[in-house]
Amino acid sequence: DDRQRSTLCVSSQVGCRQGCTFCATGKMGKLRSLSSDEILAQVYWAQKACRVRGVYPIDNIVFMGMGEPADNADSVVRAAEILVDKQLFQLAPRRVTISTVAPTPQAFWDLGSAPVVLAWSVHASRDHVRKKLVPTTRYSMAALRDEGLIPVLNQRSKRMRATMLEFALIEGINDNPEDALDLVDFCQPLLQNVPGIKLVVNLIPWNDIRTPSSPFAGDVTLKEFRRPSDDRVLAFQKILTEGGILCYIRTTRGDDENSACGQLATKKKGKKQV
Repeated sequence: DDRQRSTLCVSSQVGCRQGCTFCATGKMGKLRSLSSDEILAQVYWAQKACRVRGVYPIDNIVFMGMGEPADNADSVVRAAEILVDKQLFQLAPRRVTISTVAPTPQAFWDLGSAPVVLAWSVHASRDHVRKKLVPTTRYSMAALRDEGLIPVLNQRSKRMRATMLEFALIEGINDNPEDALDLVDFCQPLLQNVPGIKLVVNLIPWNDIRTPSSPFAGDVTLKEFRRPSDDRVLAFQKILTEGGILCYIRTTRGDDENSACGQLATKKKGKKQV
């Protein structure tokens, strides 16, 4: 509200094959990938809705909806190029962000050709915790960082070396002090080996996907997942801040309609793709 501008979260696929255990989209599996035109259509219609309904205009777009952008890299990169084209959507490159869970180090290389900001859905820097949250993980966090993100950022201009680490906080699983301390250590090679980097950690208190209207209401596999208290979130942020890491807590929006971060899912089942 202070900026009097809106941020739009767009999807790159219907469903997702990465299977993050805390995410409604991941539980759907991948149904199909979207074309670049379908991705851009989300922006077109959202812009029109803002005009018609008197909502603040969109000046910020994040690829953080359904899907893993690296599993649809060609369409995502093409859409990003069009979004920042001065003859087309005319968005500033630093106002468009592609977020990947990074299935492989190559994911950063595939998406890094887009002239926009890169973000990494980390969720845990300790390998055994991340494997619990992202069971399709095949690489260590150090390998993803050192073989993927760091060299990709270093080949970019200094103006485009901003990056965000996204961290969905789940009580008792990845919001403990040791998780925060490990994340501080994990960030050091980025700060030390990428000149001019602007590194930000975004904390996202977990949004419950077991709401009565959700297709996953009553899912017993989610019984250990709980949204952390504000005190736990603030304590986590304090450790990062004291460790020299710029850190923000994301405000939850859309949870009243099962459309907050991690809650996106279709109610009708389709045929999954691999």
